Amino acid sequence: MKDQDTLYTGQLTYKEIEFTFVFDRKELRLIPPKDKKQEIEEQWLGTQIAPGLYTPNIPVMEDSHLSGICNESGRKIVFLTKRGSYIATHGNHLLGYSFVLSIKVIAYVVFKYDRSTIDRISFANSEINAIHPVNKSFTFSLGTDFEEFNQNGIMTLTTKDFDSTTTEAQKFSVDDKDVVIYFTISRGVSTKIGEAPLSLDSSLIFEFSPTNDYEFILRLWYIAKDFLSFLCYRRDIYLPITKLSAPCPDGKHEEFATLYVVGEDGRPNKEDLEKGRYIKQELISGHEGQILTDIAANKLYLRHIPESYDSGRHKDAAKFIMLTSAFEWEFRRTYPNGVQKSEKTLAIEKTATEAIELLFKNSSGKLRDKYRYLKKRIKDDPLQSEIEQIGTDFAEIIDLFGKRLYSLNDEKLVYTEMGKRLGDQRNHFAHGDLDKDFIDLSLLDLIFLERIVYAIQLRYYAIETPKIQNAINDLFHCGFALSQV
Repeated sequence: MKDQDTLYTGQLTYKEIEFTFVFDRKELRLIPPKDKKQEIEEQWLGTQIAPGLYTPNIPVMEDSHLSGICNESGRKIVFLTKRGSYIATHGNHLLGYSFVLSIKVIAYVVFKYDRSTIDRISFANSEINAIHPVNKSFTFSLGTDFEEFNQNGIMTLTTKDFDSTTTEAQKFSVDDKDVVIYFTISRGVSTKIGEAPLSLDSSLIFEFSPTNDYEFILRLWYIAKDFLSFLCYRRDIYLPITKLSAPCPDGKHEEFATLYVVGEDGRPNKEDLEKGRYIKQELISGHEGQILTDIAANKLYLRHIPESYDSGRHKDAAKFIMLTSAFEWEFRRTYPNGVQKSEKTLAIEKTATEAIELLFKNSSGKLRDKYRYLKKRIKDDPLQSEIEQIGTDFAEIIDLFGKRLYSLNDEKLVYTEMGKRLGDQRNHFAHGDLDKDFIDLSLLDLIFLERIVYAIQLRYYAIETPKIQNAINDLFHCGFALSQV
């Protein structure tokens, strides 16, 4: 069956009942056989409260996936569903009308060959082509000079070998399972009219121990998408087609199926790619595994990433809260013991803690809970202090971005004042202080904070300063003429 076909039909078995299915790439409908309708009505769609009397019941999906055979191709298709989701009913079975069951599908796998396990996923899209540039996979010659090429039209193009266009493999962990990640560039040759004679495409590859766990495969897909969103600082990243491979006896891989995720039909943002708003693989080389491990474990803060580059330029209260939260999350990862404090401050905190502890022991009920809360807050660092600490320790990385940004607005970068403005405005939003005037300069602070968050995140993985600066410069289109690394 061709990929562009819009409708799949066939047969599948669920809970020992063989259904006819119809799938329009969004919703899976199961048509029960006539001899099983009564059983489904009584055991799935109703709960018996008296002999012959039933009350309606909404069944839930008990499996993570369903396997069927397509009428159109005779090949296998697997529907990935959400375990525990409700199964809807179309038609009124209580009045004796025909009915079908409707199941929400998250993704589906169309098989070319029937294989029992998967050991590799290959992702490809426009962003991956940019992050691991295909233009570095070949060299070309125009003869002695461009004038000679204009006269005879002869050009020689030579592709580089696979090893030089494949990045060094890195490992990351997902739920205690090891996964290998690397980027590579594939070559395609065609003599057909209307097709490019040579095609070059980058791929992001995940390899792992053979498995038939489709929930794990889908989890890897989401991790890959979050990874690309992090590198592009936007969520409108689409992975419509993902290739699945099975292990071969010779240690190679056989591509045998395609994974499609429902709703992944958006178009790539060509403007962002043309302007280079992304972090190239070479700037994080050797650290991909660390980043992916933290994404899988929800340790890398990604909730503040905007839906698109354009939407990210519009700051509102919600984005203000999310960006400051991202900063504080990453600050705690970098400084697990908090802001560096003087001996005098530490002594005061110790005295205050001992005093609160005494009050806590001699209290009960809600008052005891209040003292417990106060004890936890004694060592909390205000946002202003955290900004000051970063301004001191990360000056080499971020000062050039901050000083340029503030000077363009006839202001000076002062981390103490920046921290106070951000802290005050964040508190106004968080506490609903609608009577407070918006602190205008805090908007400029927030724009700079976006750069700071990436600086903290990338430095956490011990990436070198020049690479971090190039990453921020490209990602936010800052316009600095930095030396390439």
